[in-house]
Amino acid sequence: MDELIIKLQESLGPGKVLTSLEDRIAYSYDGTFAQNLPDVAVLPESTEEVAAVVRLAAEHRVPVVPRGMASGLAGASIPKSGGIALSLTRMNRILEIDEVNRTVRVEAGIVTADLQAEVEKLGLFYPPDPSSNKQSTIGGNIACNAGGPRCLKYGVTGDYVMGLTVVLPDGRVLETGGKAIKNVVGYDLTSLFVGSEGTLGVITEALLKLVAKPQFVRTARAEFPSLEDASRTVNAVLAAGIVPATLELMDETAITCIEEAMGLGLPLDVEAMLIIETDGSDEEAVVREIEAVARICRENGARAVEVAQSEEERA
Repeated sequence: MDELIIKLQESLGPGKVLTSLEDRIAYSYDGTFAQNLPDVAVLPESTEEVAAVVRLAAEHRVPVVPRGMASGLAGASIPKSGGIALSLTRMNRILEIDEVNRTVRVEAGIVTADLQAEVEKLGLFYPPDPSSNKQSTIGGNIACNAGGPRCLKYGVTGDYVMGLTVVLPDGRVLETGGKAIKNVVGYDLTSLFVGSEGTLGVITEALLKLVAKPQFVRTARAEFPSLEDASRTVNAVLAAGIVPATLELMDETAITCIEEAMGLGLPLDVEAMLIIETDGSDEEAVVREIEAVARICRENGARAVEVAQSEEERA
């Protein structure tokens, strides 16, 4: 391992190779309670540097565990066998926003919410919204094919990945996909890497599809004495031909935990709540949909339905 560390320092520079106990502890855990120390942590800043690390690791038969912001709850970024913790957080740049083709090319270490904020300045929209989007990175989202409350209407991360740059286990660099929507010749290698959780290669860059940002959004909250009624309401909304941007069910346990942690004034005498959001470019249509949702909730047993009247209430 000492020889490998020396070669890593020669290849990347000593500032990108961390060996102290304190540094290794910082790269030993994720969002779970599991933990295991890597032998070394490296912080590359380009695809070429990632490839150099992976080649050296392959030569020395040392495991490599890629990681972003370590917000995952599956233990995938924990170096169970030691080896190299490969952090991509310094690779956090937006390389291109193509407004004509509605695509964005980014490095894997960019935080999802930061990407979303930048494209929304241009009237564009990257819909996938995992609950960790203010912390998790695009690379991690792709590796886990992350979803989020908006996946009901907009789909999951994999639905927006048009191309990838991946460092393979032997250090070779593979580029997949492209901006053309009808990119259908040959194997769909892009989809192969989506959801692979770092087992097939290290994702370093991604080409992502964007859509037009919805101009209008309305949000409703419905309280249900019965969890069964709340569940039935979800089907009733969809059966009515309404596809909400967000439809999230909170059971009694979730409501209690959130209230104890944040003190939002949530009701503690109900079995379930639904948070429902509609969006679109036609304000009247969005309002009609949220009003129809509120009516369906009441018809299916909601004791109270509140529709937000302002951005402050939505938040």
